[in-house]
This record gives sequence, C-alpha cells and structure tokens, in this order.
Amino acid sequence: MKVTEAETANITRWNGRPGHYEVYYIKFNHRESSTGCWIRYTLLAPFSGSPVAELWGIFFDSNNPSNNRAVKNTFPVSEAEIKKDSFLFRIGNSVISKTGAKGEIRGQEGSITWDLRFEPVFQTFFHFPYKFMYRTPVPKTKVVSPNFSIKVYGSVEVNGTTYDCRGEPGQQTHLWGTKHAERWTWANSSIFKEDGGAIFEGLSAQIKLGSRISPALTLFFLRCLGRDYYLNGIVRLFRNKSNSEFPVWKFSSRKDGMIFSGNISAAIESFVGVEYTDPDGEKLWCYNTKVADLVLDVYERERKLTTLTSPGLSALEFVSRIKDPRIPVRI
Repeated sequence: MKVTEAETANITRWNGRPGHYEVYYIKFNHRESSTGCWIRYTLLAPFSGSPVAELWGIFFDSNNPSNNRAVKNTFPVSEAEIKKDSFLFRIGNSVISKTGAKGEIRGQEGSITWDLRFEPVFQTFFHFPYKFMYRTPVPKTKVVSPNFSIKVYGSVEVNGTTYDCRGEPGQQTHLWGTKHAERWTWANSSIFKEDGGAIFEGLSAQIKLGSRISPALTLFFLRCLGRDYYLNGIVRLFRNKSNSEFPVWKFSSRKDGMIFSGNISAAIESFVGVEYTDPDGEKLWCYNTKVADLVLDVYERERKLTTLTSPGLSALEFVSRIKDPRIPVRI
C-alpha cells in the first residue's frame, strides 16, 4: 500500500541518539459544549539521562475555566513502539496512527480518555516554504501539519463526562528537533461563523542564532472565500506584522493586493500553563488555550471582502523562557 504524503510527514524522525525531541498533537473543539481538547504524544531523548515518552491531555471549558484539566503520564522509552515504514507511535496502551488516536491518562487532576478517528479535510501543510529546510540543522525545530484540518469522530471522556465527537473540527501536527525556538506565538482555527470552509494558521517565532536571537519570523496561512493564501515565503517571514503581548496577539499581512488583519485573545483564566524541556535540559513555559476569540478582516486593496469571527473556538499559545506569575504551571 502506498504511503501518503501525510503519513510520510508523520513518521518519527528519532534515530535513537540523545539530543532530540518529538511531538505529535491533536487539538479540536467540541462545539456543543464550548470546550476544547489538546492531546500530545511526545518523546524526549536528553543529552543527559534516559529517554522518555509522555502522554499529555489538556481540557478547556470556555463557560467555566475552573473545569480546565491538565494531566501527564511519563514512561520509559522502552514502553514506546515506533514504526518507521508507516506512521504509528504507541506509548503503553495509547496510540496515534494515520487513522486516529486512542489512549488514557490519569493524574492528580483526574483522567482523560479518548478514542478518536480522523477524517481529513485539508492534508499536509508545510510551515516552512522549502522542503530542504526540514533536512538542514537550522531551524532546530521542524513543524508540519500532516492533517492540517480534520473532522474528529469518536469520544473523549474527562473525569467521567463523555463528549461525543461527530465531525468536530480539529488539527493534527508533528514537531521534532534538537532545540525549541527561543519564544513563539501560535494560533489556529477552522471554525468561523461566516465561512464554513475557512482555515487560519499563524506562527511568529524567534530563534537563537549563536549568541543572538533573531527578529520575529512570522508566517500565516488562510483559506477563505474559496481561495488559499500562503503567507510563508522567505521574504514574507520578515514582512508579516506581529504584535504579541500576552494574552493578545495582533497581526497583519499583505500579498498581491490582499490585506489580512487579525486579533486573537482570551481571558487569562482560560489559559493552561505547561512546562517544556529542551534536550539540553533548558525549560520553556507554554500558556495555551483552545477557546480564544479570533477576528480576521480581509481586504482587497481598500475594499473589505469579509470579517471572519471565531468566538471562543480558536487555539492560541504563547511560549517563552520566562515564567508568567499570573498562570500556574499545571504539568
């Protein structure tokens, strides 16, 4: 059977040596309950110490943030199964593959259990403009969304409450590398009131180049009004505008007479704080929500074509090497 581009993009890159990390995540919104879910399958091979595989589960409730939950389980890498001829990554009894994901996590904040199937709407989106950038040492983190836009079927159970998924909009992404970026802001949504086929992805990151830190490198993708706009070329990375100040991200871009201007934010209590670790042991702190409000204006020269809104249904993430004292780190 032929291996698809999406499956190839998902195949695990770890070669068994230290100095590597790898992440598969699924995120989706359960529209009926105004909740969101973020599930991560990860691998960390540190320079010092034994490699581990981890399961992360984070649940967001836009109506009542006190119901937010974050749990994580850690396993020795010997309990992980990694296929290289096709996409399958298993940690204990939890697995993610080309067709879906199944698993369970239990921790201090309770339990999250999932049995999900993916139906692709828009497959592989490469964030970098050139494929060779996925093979070179720089950037040190690689990111690609093999299942950029999906419909999620199945169910998620959070502390005994079951959420049935009947085509919930979501995304599945793969990251790997030797070092996280110095800081970044990321957003995504595929749920817009005005355009059922619209998709937005935004990423603005600074990377370390020797002893210096790069300016913000910012990329966007937008599908709206039946057209796809790739705003991620090399020149565009420097020209796209980004003003990120937690908990608000304002951004804009221009291309071929089109102007895109957006604003995404969420209440501070809607964010969950988690800790990331680089292979060299350095820490980063991530503040993530799946229930942010996104407003995106689209112009053709001076004429407004549309305003897209995604109230309480968008993903937003701020990551830095400095802790924000306003948000507790949950895992």
